[in-house]
Amino acid sequence: MAYSSRCKLRIGLTFLLGLMTFAANAAPLKPYHLSYKTTAKGLSMDLERSLKVTEKGDYLLKNQGKIVLAGFVETSVFEQDSSVITPKHYVYQGTGLINKKRELIFDAEQQVIKSFDDKTWHDLDFNAATYDRVSQLEQLRLSLINGADPKTGFAVEIADRKKIKQYELEYVGEELIETALGLIPTIRFHRGGEDEERESNIWLAPDWDFLLVKTTHVEDGTLIAATVHEAFLDGRALSIKPAGE
Repeated sequence: MAYSSRCKLRIGLTFLLGLMTFAANAAPLKPYHLSYKTTAKGLSMDLERSLKVTEKGDYLLKNQGKIVLAGFVETSVFEQDSSVITPKHYVYQGTGLINKKRELIFDAEQQVIKSFDDKTWHDLDFNAATYDRVSQLEQLRLSLINGADPKTGFAVEIADRKKIKQYELEYVGEELIETALGLIPTIRFHRGGEDEERESNIWLAPDWDFLLVKTTHVEDGTLIAATVHEAFLDGRALSIKPAGE
């Protein structure tokens, strides 16, 4: 794409403000539960990603996985106001041999993001369009559900450890992805940004409220790939029927 990072960021923010203006009746996100098969360095891991509504009316997003003696649990609490997501609290907790904790508290009243990393709290600049590592995907899904054109791409700000990182999600095109649930039509995005040594791709299913079907991540020459093998949306099991049925 020909847009500069700064220009694209302005476009992303303008788009969000536009959604706040005209999408007052945007539909709420639906609860879901996804299971993935993941491979990395010849090892496999089962991952789970779920979204549910809490008793307080917020959303609770949860990622978790475990392999041999190590694992992680990642949670994000956020609220939805029309077509905009507002993150509140994020926690990453390593388990087993990876006993690390990271945490984010988004304090809109004090205009600060509190970040816990390396056993120390840090203050990050607050911005209403800044997300945590997992809620940013829900904002992308919500924007697409409400009619955003994926071909324009998206600019994303993520609070991560001691800094605010800026990424660009560039539209790659439509692709059919082979999964245990069948051949799923998807749209693919490539993520670029500050971390030049890392490369990520995501595939979202338009027919399933743009749920994450597949993701790949390359870091230090290692490819990590995850593909969905079980999916439930709003309590309904999802699958693709073979042609002719």
